[in-house]
Amino acid sequence: MKGIISTLVKVCISIAIMYFLLRSIDLATLWQTFASVNPLAVVFVAVLFLCTQSISTFRWSVILKKDVDISYSKLLSIYFVGMFFNNFLPTMVGGDLVKGYYLYKYSNKGDVALASIFMDRYSGFAALMCITALALIPGYALIKGTALPGFFVLLIGGFAAMSLVIWVGPLHSWAMRLMDKIHFYGINKKIDTFYRVLMGYKSHADILAKIFACSVVVQGGVIIGYYVLGSGLGMDIPLGYYFLFIPLTTVISMLPISLSGLGIREGAFIFLFTMVGATKEQAITLSLLWFATCAFVSIIGGVEYVRMGGRKAVREGMSGQ
Repeated sequence: MKGIISTLVKVCISIAIMYFLLRSIDLATLWQTFASVNPLAVVFVAVLFLCTQSISTFRWSVILKKDVDISYSKLLSIYFVGMFFNNFLPTMVGGDLVKGYYLYKYSNKGDVALASIFMDRYSGFAALMCITALALIPGYALIKGTALPGFFVLLIGGFAAMSLVIWVGPLHSWAMRLMDKIHFYGINKKIDTFYRVLMGYKSHADILAKIFACSVVVQGGVIIGYYVLGSGLGMDIPLGYYFLFIPLTTVISMLPISLSGLGIREGAFIFLFTMVGATKEQAITLSLLWFATCAFVSIIGGVEYVRMGGRKAVREGMSGQ
């Protein structure tokens, strides 16, 4: 019941935000913008999504190779199932939870499954922050005089601080002692178990280098994909802006207050891209087209989910853990 209420609240928030955004948009122009997109740009994004997910799966396999031997084809199947859940059922059973279950099913190592999923997400975000920091060097002049430099400082600084707490032993110990004092619902022991597995990667510089390189390729590919799709919509905006705006919109869409970031993401696109010459219709179309294309491709994961036994298999597996 609690999960259903949470889902309904997020759906209502997404609907409310989208209604507010669409009120200020000419719907006839919005439709014309959708209809004007170059089909080749959409095809490019679909193919790019398949490629980036394949690279992401390879990254996951590199992470797991230290502790678990699972074939790439099996991991690719699990990865797409996770993408399907992230796009279609993000608040009922999260994609990472489903990926974790299937990995546990094949490996019988829950701590390894959790640590590998965390490293997969973390490396992707680390690459995104590094790309953003580098893009800010030539791109600062583009956003000077706006509130955006402050947002980027908070974003990159917050990630750096979190990373220090995770990877620097004394800082992690201090954080855990602080959590002990505020009685953080007994989660400390679980975090310590997970942390010990995670720290095993510190002595494997080759693994860290490989997964970071994969993450740079994936994140860079996503940004270029947005640029190609934007160009297909007739948006005459330099690539540099995409390297600044896409990381910011990605983080904003992660806020767990709407359904898959719907509404929040579109609002961010309108705010940012209209600052540099795009129309509201182009900005919201760019966001919705990207999401729709990726969601369509991720239906492959839905097919794999059914092939693996579907909801019944997941329920039985989780109840047996």
